[in-house]
Amino acid sequence: MTKYNHFSSIDIDTIIGVSSVYKDSQLIAKHAGKLKFKSALDMGTGTGFIAIYLSKLGFKCQGVDINPKAIDIAKKNAAKNNVKVSFYISDLFDNVRGKFDLIIFNPPFGNMKSSFFSRYLEIIKSLFPRNNPIVSGITFQLIKKQRKKLIGSFLSGLGRFLTRNGKAIILLREQELGLVKDIPFRIIDRYWKYRIVLIGPLYPKNSRHALHN
Repeated sequence: MTKYNHFSSIDIDTIIGVSSVYKDSQLIAKHAGKLKFKSALDMGTGTGFIAIYLSKLGFKCQGVDINPKAIDIAKKNAAKNNVKVSFYISDLFDNVRGKFDLIIFNPPFGNMKSSFFSRYLEIIKSLFPRNNPIVSGITFQLIKKQRKKLIGSFLSGLGRFLTRNGKAIILLREQELGLVKDIPFRIIDRYWKYRIVLIGPLYPKNSRHALHN
């Protein structure tokens, strides 16, 4: 159990196979908490840290993850922190319904639905932070094609689940910034070799097409 005093003093339990709350998640949570919105979806929620923190701030949140272990621990963490968050299993947007003012995505290294090797990458990632130079460097090279496909699928479905002026926050490695070059985005923070990217609104007022900022 870890208590996060700078995040409404929430208590978060972790288990092997579900990523712990490292600095990248804390930075995403910090920036998300400063935005103006009513509803949020935390995709790849893991321990539920971000969704629980935003719920503590008074926002309506849902959290999804393809990993059943993540959903189990997220529900337990929500109960421990006395917040109501809807956590459920979903492969990206497959089981998501409705639209949200904010969608958050911290793409995983492994995929619990994929190969034996990929599933165990997610377990390895749960034991080491993203800025561990050995683990991060090796694993990124091994799964960069898979991540590109995953992020591309997320971006393709994003517009259907955002409100008119909705936005998204995604953590991308430097080499992945080209994936968002054709939609409105700006970098709002940096973390080691990663960039925290704010996307949207995808369709600004008086514009029929998404424009790059």
